[in-house]
Amino acid sequence: MEHFPWWNEAQKKLAEDAKAFTDEVLIPVGTRQAWKLEYPWESLKEMGKKGWFGALIPEEYGGRLKEWGVTGTCIILEETSRAGLASAPYSSSMIGSATQLVHDGNEEQKRRWLPKMATGELLGAITMTEPYAGSDIAGIETTGATDGDHYVVNGKKRYQTGSAAAHLYMSYVKTSDDPEARRKHNHLTALIIEKGTPGFTIERVNDLMSLDGVYNCYMDFDNVRVPVANRLGDENMGWWVMMRGLNVERICTVAGVLGGMREGLRYALQHLQRRVQFGAPTGEIATNQFKVADMLANLSLARLSVYYAAYCADLGLDISVTSAAAKLFGTTANLQNATEAVQLMGGNGVTKYYPVEGIFRGAKLIQIAAGTDEVLKLVLYRMGARAMAEDLKVPVRVMDEELKIPMPLGKVPPRKKVSSEDDVLKMLAEDYRVNPGLHMTVGDLNERLDASDEDLNKHLASLEEKGLASLYRDRRGAIAMARATYKGLAQANPLEYYKYIPAWADRKDMF
Repeated sequence: MEHFPWWNEAQKKLAEDAKAFTDEVLIPVGTRQAWKLEYPWESLKEMGKKGWFGALIPEEYGGRLKEWGVTGTCIILEETSRAGLASAPYSSSMIGSATQLVHDGNEEQKRRWLPKMATGELLGAITMTEPYAGSDIAGIETTGATDGDHYVVNGKKRYQTGSAAAHLYMSYVKTSDDPEARRKHNHLTALIIEKGTPGFTIERVNDLMSLDGVYNCYMDFDNVRVPVANRLGDENMGWWVMMRGLNVERICTVAGVLGGMREGLRYALQHLQRRVQFGAPTGEIATNQFKVADMLANLSLARLSVYYAAYCADLGLDISVTSAAAKLFGTTANLQNATEAVQLMGGNGVTKYYPVEGIFRGAKLIQIAAGTDEVLKLVLYRMGARAMAEDLKVPVRVMDEELKIPMPLGKVPPRKKVSSEDDVLKMLAEDYRVNPGLHMTVGDLNERLDASDEDLNKHLASLEEKGLASLYRDRRGAIAMARATYKGLAQANPLEYYKYIPAWADRKDMF
């Protein structure tokens, strides 16, 4: 495994240890478990002995957070994901309860659960998705009604990886029906529900693509009494507990595909070097070499994005955008690589005698788990554009008097004083020349015109009433953008003002 220059010595040592242990112990054990469709208890037990379940748990509770952190967790996941499916319940336990307990648990909860989680004695699972609430996770219908010092939970969850085997279930339930609370996402509560609690049962085991022998279940809650002492954070603040965990979940999820990308590469290369067709190894075919080159580039960039996001997480930075970008790119690149590995190996690629067949099936699943590609794109569009707002802002442009074309200014010119609505119309008409076909936002107008919000809105409304401007209003009815109408353009300036005929155009042809 290539080390990154920002890794500390403990993380570098962990990488070497994890690679050797995976090659020598976990791959043989994991391969056998997958063929026998056995839950990977043996692999998880071995990982527990190594202390790997403590990567995200502080030292005072038996973990190695300062040494390893999110970066160390990704290192473990990259290596162990080469050895079958033990990395799935490992990841689910780390992100399903450990991270939320560390961030939002009180001292009693941490001392009660974290030491046993650090050794793998207690496994966790995250329970968000429901039959009717997937990507729209705010639409959770499972309820938690207060009854003295307990919550009474009723409802269902589905697609819970590691369920049945896990001991602690990080669950999110609806505790408010207030529409305003729902709008502000202050309607969910986070609860740790323990295995064996009366009324809490497995309804169905899902036979999901690629999860051979790993539990993924529907769960039913029938008047399950959960002590208030098991609540994480304040009541109705579960959404925010969830969001803090999701960013790390996305990084850990995509870290798990890196091992599969490496395994796919090494088996594909083995095949290309040893499969002789038409008198030569298939690796001598240039198109096959190009495929391998693309696979290497995908792996390199995916690893860089994952470990950069993990590093930012360990520094305590906001990773909403970087984690979403890492997962989106990594899982897409993973599916591309898995597809090419199968193609390079031909008939051998679709048999279960080589691991690329399972890697291919898992590559599609992981594009859906922990946030679909489409959800991640929405996150990137909304949060990424907001985070880069200043960098993405187009400079102010004005008409160059000599060239008669829009030219960017190095800095915003002084605002023009507004004495009447005519000044606003003139600015809209000028924008017609500078930014053809576009509206001006209220922010654009405020940047160029010296007027109060009240006066600007009044002038715009008046221009609209007279048919001189067309306004666009947001969902709340507030004026968001404006442009001059043809009538407004004619009133603001004579036609000659808007004309532009380049020098190369023959004047005889103009009319």
